[in-house]
Amino acid sequence: MDVPRSQALPGIALLRWLCQVHDCSPPKPYLTTHPWARYPVRTATILSCLKTYPVIRCILLLALALILLQTCAQAEDAAREAFFENKIRPLLAEKCYACHSAALGKSKGDLTLDTQAGWLQGGEHGPAIVAGQPEKSLLIQAVRYSHAELKMPPPGKGGKLADKEIASLEQWVREGAIAPKAVPGKEPVEASSWWAFQPVRQHPTAPPGMHPIDAYLNKKLEAKHLTPFPQADKRTLLRRITYDLTGLPPTADEMSAYLADTSPTAWTKVIDRLLASPQYGVRWGRHWLDVVRYADSLDERSYDKDGDILDAWRYRDWVVNAFNRDLPYDQFITQQLAGDILANAPGQWSKDKLIATGMYAIGNWGNGDADKEKLHTDIVDDQVDVTSRAFLGLTVACARCHDHKFDPISTRDYYALSGFFFSSHILDKFQSKGEGEKLMRIPLLSPDDKKRNEAIQKRVQEIDQQLGQTLRPFTEHQLHIAGHQGLIGWRGLGAENPSLTMNLTDKPITFSTIKLQPRAVAVHPGTKNAATIVWKSPLGGKITIRAKLLDADPNCGNGIDWHLRQGSQVLHEGLMDNGSNVVIPEKKVTVQKDDLILLVVGPRGEYSCDTTEVEFNIQPEQGPAFDLRETLQKEKLPGKTQPWFICSGTGSKLSHDDAAFAKLSDERNKLNQSQGPTEFTQGMMEGGIAGTTYAGYHDARIHKRGSYNRLGDVVARGFPTAVAQSQPASLPGSGRLELARWIASPANPLTARVMVNRLWQHHFTEGLVRTPNNFGKLGTPPTHPELLDYLAAEFIRQGWSIKAMHRLILTSQAYQRTSMVSPDQQKALQADAENLLLARQHRRRLSAEELRDTLLFVTGELDSSLGGKSVRDLMSPRRTLYVTTIRSDRTTFQAQFDAADPTAIVEKRTEATVAPQSLWLLNNPLVLERARRLATLVAQQPGTADARMHWLTNRLFGRPATTQELSLVKSIVTHADKADEWEMLCQVLFCSNEFIYVD
Repeated sequence: MDVPRSQALPGIALLRWLCQVHDCSPPKPYLTTHPWARYPVRTATILSCLKTYPVIRCILLLALALILLQTCAQAEDAAREAFFENKIRPLLAEKCYACHSAALGKSKGDLTLDTQAGWLQGGEHGPAIVAGQPEKSLLIQAVRYSHAELKMPPPGKGGKLADKEIASLEQWVREGAIAPKAVPGKEPVEASSWWAFQPVRQHPTAPPGMHPIDAYLNKKLEAKHLTPFPQADKRTLLRRITYDLTGLPPTADEMSAYLADTSPTAWTKVIDRLLASPQYGVRWGRHWLDVVRYADSLDERSYDKDGDILDAWRYRDWVVNAFNRDLPYDQFITQQLAGDILANAPGQWSKDKLIATGMYAIGNWGNGDADKEKLHTDIVDDQVDVTSRAFLGLTVACARCHDHKFDPISTRDYYALSGFFFSSHILDKFQSKGEGEKLMRIPLLSPDDKKRNEAIQKRVQEIDQQLGQTLRPFTEHQLHIAGHQGLIGWRGLGAENPSLTMNLTDKPITFSTIKLQPRAVAVHPGTKNAATIVWKSPLGGKITIRAKLLDADPNCGNGIDWHLRQGSQVLHEGLMDNGSNVVIPEKKVTVQKDDLILLVVGPRGEYSCDTTEVEFNIQPEQGPAFDLRETLQKEKLPGKTQPWFICSGTGSKLSHDDAAFAKLSDERNKLNQSQGPTEFTQGMMEGGIAGTTYAGYHDARIHKRGSYNRLGDVVARGFPTAVAQSQPASLPGSGRLELARWIASPANPLTARVMVNRLWQHHFTEGLVRTPNNFGKLGTPPTHPELLDYLAAEFIRQGWSIKAMHRLILTSQAYQRTSMVSPDQQKALQADAENLLLARQHRRRLSAEELRDTLLFVTGELDSSLGGKSVRDLMSPRRTLYVTTIRSDRTTFQAQFDAADPTAIVEKRTEATVAPQSLWLLNNPLVLERARRLATLVAQQPGTADARMHWLTNRLFGRPATTQELSLVKSIVTHADKADEWEMLCQVLFCSNEFIYVD
């Protein structure tokens, strides 16, 4: 019986559960930390279960929903603890601890608020907090000033909290008043004794003939009487390493070539080939971007607007290129921290160095805060945090409000580091209160290019001044504007604007966003030049001038700047707002023959939508009036001899010298073209933000309890004292270059260890230190400290080459071991269930990027080109690295499959197996279309159904089909060349463990 598509393909987790419950296959544990992934699911098993048990779909979804709730609860607890540390603890410290702190011996009203026990026990009035119920919590009533007696903080001691502070407390209580859990045995450490602050030590080398990594690992295995697992088969190894280094599966040809290569160098040739692939940088660049909270855009509402991180993609491309060209890691650090300083040194300019500082421009610091001084401290805090965690594995930002609770990092250390960043800037200035900030955009021009451009701009300004001082009558004529009969126009030589438009008809004409009344005459200014209506007096005597201006395009623009002159003398002047009109006060003057009366309509700002209707009338004491509209309607053009002229420029003399004007215009155009388009990047530059107390270069003052309005001692810029052997004697500029050189120094005990641990993590799914961003007391100590030191020392000896470290790790037997547990290895599995001793490899699930890229890769659609702006369409063939990540959008495919949170400094991705993932594989158009396309490719292959099935499994899994799979396919596919008969099978295979996981 055929199974309807709506009932088939229950998804990954459902299929696993179904196979376990109904014993569709013997329980052979896969080695993974995920309970849903411990049993292999073969294609034949999937298909038979689909046909046999579709009715239990609802039960499976319910089970998955329970798992989803559990996983979400764990994630929410972590988020709430972070919310407490970032929002609540600093608020309590600033506003409450002066009277209610057990640590300070302050317990007014028997209430302390610096411990969970204190606020739950409460004081004289009872518990301060009822978890989950803000309305019943005395603390909330007190800060709202809604309690009959309690009003906290008291009016005389700071007064009522700001609304947003009260809202944060309400949210915290509503969500359970969670605080970080106490950790037994996690008392503060001494710098002199903590392992991470000790110099990297040289340890004994490996015995002859043994890989040094294996020597260190085997030593611990032998101590536990454990035997290393055997090497994985060649198919598994090639799939593993190809995903690890490029994020893509091997092709069938690559698999065949490796299987056929029996030489001793076959494995190293694979490593070198993959490290040379441009796709290596895409894969490993993404790992680094996780750590530095990368996003393409801050917010859907400001996407691609001035307040956005418009040039984030340039930093992303710099990271990818840095990995591809194996930029030494010490330079990788230095360019991100101080690339602008390096680029401005004599003979050292490189636009890449400027782009590298984009790491700091993409920060997450809450753009839009009206309190600009607080926002400034938040920006610097973000920069201190990412610097210390990414490069040093230290949580220095925990010392913003108080000395670090566990590590030897003081508040003085925090503000010593913050001084480097207060003396730098990513904003030209702060916007007005209520306005979001606009990140500075840095032109990617060398000093020589800047000088050349400055000279060009100076000459262009001179030409503009010459042209602007001359009144040039319009000479270029245009008929039937926007396809309208009776709508004509005039403009200056070779320029779209300034311009004149006339409606010669008796009816209104609407075009674009403009509406011209019957018989109207309208002018439009240019970017720099005004549109000027000139009356050249044919007589002498007294005249009366009347004029009116009306906005013909109120839908956009921001108005005009106008003035009325007699020669160079200003008679009236003013501004006209968008959508307004101006009646210019009547003016009586005396003129001589050939005097000029000028009505100038100039750009006020954004000029592109400022079309202005003009009524202009000159009435002599005797004789008929001179009316602009009547004359132009009659003559239909502004001539060279009549009284009325429509000109560009604002001078006092008419010029009909077309040759001289053309020469200057041509020179200006050539100069502008010679510059070419200027590229920009967002990043960090020297000097504090203009208009703040930190403009220029300054040491920071301690912010007591993290508050900028409670300042303490000035702290000289410097390095964390627990790690630094000495402090800088002097600091040129901000000192960021000196900070970068200290971090990237071989003598720094943390830097090399932190990076080699990250490399190890991404080859073994866990680092030797399993908290890659925290080498402090709350982190986990290394499982193999001697191996970590060996790798760190070797990293430095190899010139900080990341690719050299890949080769070292990948050539070890440890990397090449199987992840499968045979019956005789059950003892080893039980003795080291978490695989801390690394007797075997880990099995891992494809990341969000790998999953999508693989779907496109196996159908031959993947666009492997590098670089450029991101694309918003998930259906795009580009690699997922280049699909837009918007920080405010948490509903994306990437988020659903546990990609890095772009709001956070991510040391290690979470891995949740939840029902929506299965539903995405069932129903998303991207998957359905890939299944159709793959089915079409299968049907196009020559040969029998068996041959096509072998082609399909080789493409997806790197292996031929099994006998069981071939037998089952024969019962399903009756016409091997019909794509629709293969489509369901293709989607089933997309849902299988073998496709989703890497052994």
